[in-house]
Amino acid sequence: MNVSNLSLSIVFLTAGLIGCASAGKYEPPTEMNLENLAKIALSEEFTPGREIVVSYVEIPPNTEMDRHWHPGEEFHYYLEGDIEIRIDGEPPFDGIPGTVGHVPFKKMHTAVTGPKGGRVLVFRVHTSGKPVRFLEDGGQSDR
Repeated sequence: MNVSNLSLSIVFLTAGLIGCASAGKYEPPTEMNLENLAKIALSEEFTPGREIVVSYVEIPPNTEMDRHWHPGEEFHYYLEGDIEIRIDGEPPFDGIPGTVGHVPFKKMHTAVTGPKGGRVLVFRVHTSGKPVRFLEDGGQSDR
């Protein structure tokens, strides 16, 4: 199995497992949780200097995440809750469970939850060797 097929398999398996685990009555998360599930280098022949980062994010109700940007393209699969995504220079959009959202390369953004909080599977095509995110205040994080 090549790296691309392995990456896609991990993403779909992760989405399926999270979906099965969350089936039934939804309970909003009680605290922020950012968990990196996978970090896989892509083939240098296919796309030099890039890796895939897959993360599971839980955001409690009525929370605004720190504004940040990523050194890569970011895709969200909204699992549960009510989340609004705010990207600089673009109109905000709702992350409706069962839909996919996109944050462009290096765009400052945040997520804001309503009374249900939210759970999101995040998939990034990321610049290898860089921190996962850069905070607006200049900080960096690998989560």
